[in-house]
Amino acid sequence: MMDELSNLEGQEKERELPRWVQAPAGIVLGLFTLLCGYGSLVLLFGVHEQRPVFASLVGFVLLVGCLWVLEKCFRLLTGRKVQGGLLSPRALRGVSFYLLIVPIAGVFTGYYRKMGLVAVFQALMFVLSFMGLQKLARRREAEGILHEVAGQDIHSRETKPER
Repeated sequence: MMDELSNLEGQEKERELPRWVQAPAGIVLGLFTLLCGYGSLVLLFGVHEQRPVFASLVGFVLLVGCLWVLEKCFRLLTGRKVQGGLLSPRALRGVSFYLLIVPIAGVFTGYYRKMGLVAVFQALMFVLSFMGLQKLARRREAEGILHEVAGQDIHSRETKPER
């Protein structure tokens, strides 16, 4: 474990986007998310004759997703620093598994037969995105462990009496 931690110390840190990029991105993404949130509310509270329960359930899930994205936009706008980055390792893993749903669904819907080589390229990009997010989650998790170990060392030095 200590070998992994020492290897991490030598690696270069993740670079952050400058504030002049973060703030406009937060505004644009926030406005788009508010529009999507409105659509989710309409789906949640609208009258649906065919499948009212399903429409309400989908509207609720989409609304929760919109609220989560709005929280991320708020963090982009305020520039609040979080140790693990904008997304935690658990959130990165969750997003990465959702990226795998698209190529798997394409097999069952006949998308690959219809679109051909383009669909195969898209599936490859989704799988590569999955692997990249998994790697980023592992790195952020290891950095979190490194910060915890460093914090424990600092606290243990403060509490030990000097002779």
